[in-house]
Order: sequence, then C-alpha cells, then structure tokens
Amino acid sequence: MKRARFYAVIIDLILIILTLCFIFGNSLQNVEDSTKTSEGVVEMVEKLPPVQQAIEEERLTYGGLVEIVRSLAHVTEYALLGAEIMILALLLGLAPLKMWLWAVLGICMVLGIIDEGLQSLSDRSPELVDVLKDMLGSVIGGSLVLGAYFGVKRIFVKKNR
Repeated sequence: MKRARFYAVIIDLILIILTLCFIFGNSLQNVEDSTKTSEGVVEMVEKLPPVQQAIEEERLTYGGLVEIVRSLAHVTEYALLGAEIMILALLLGLAPLKMWLWAVLGICMVLGIIDEGLQSLSDRSPELVDVLKDMLGSVIGGSLVLGAYFGVKRIFVKKNR
C-alpha cells in the first residue's frame, strides 16, 4: 500500500471512530439531555423563513418539526458513517465494488441496532423505525461516495483516451 493511501486509510478510520463516538454518545444521553439537544436544534431551524411560514400557516406544528429534526439527525449521522465506510472500502481496493453498497448497509444496520440498544442503558426506548432511518442514511452516504467515485473515474478514463 502506498504511503499516501496508508495515511488516507488511517485518517478515514479515525473519522469513523469519531463519528461512532458522536452517534453512540448521543444514544447514551438520558431523556432530558436528548430532549434539550433536540430542542436546541429545533430552535435554530424554527428561525428559518420557510419553516416560520409553514408554522404560521399551520402546515407544520412544533411537534412535527421536532420529529422531522430527530429523523434527519438519524439519516444524517448514518449518511456520514456510510460515506466513511464506503471510502474505506475504496481505499482498501476491496472487490467486487458493487457489493460494497450492500456491505455498508449491513455494517450500518448492525451499528444502528447497537446504537438503539445503547439507548436502553439511558432509560430511553429503542425503536426499529430509527434503525430503518439509519440504514436509509447509510445507503444515501454510500451511494453518494460511489457515484462520485465512478463519476471521477469516468472523467479520468475519457481524458486518458
């Protein structure tokens, strides 16, 4: 393995570990702290003009906004994790590459189940729907990385012809 690729693998592994620490740390928060964190994000999102307008026109309730924010948090966290794992697979040159989208989904599903299980340690209830949101996020992140990889690869192949 070339030195630059070796360093890229190490950096990606560190990013994966940091992302998992963030995800699992959020899951270990008790109900009150988790609620405060969500409310803080909701307060910021509420200030966005389109959100304010939707609330004023009663197309969106505060409770609905909280649910959207919490769902997007699951999808976003695992999109990042899925992207990082896909980058690791690409850096390691694992084949067949097309199977790695399924591998990322499987890895993230297991991590999502562990993540939800950790919530029971902090008196929060694990939910299957959250694991599905996590898996959706991992597919989005992994697919974006694969799409970028094949797009860049196609550009370089055309340039070298």
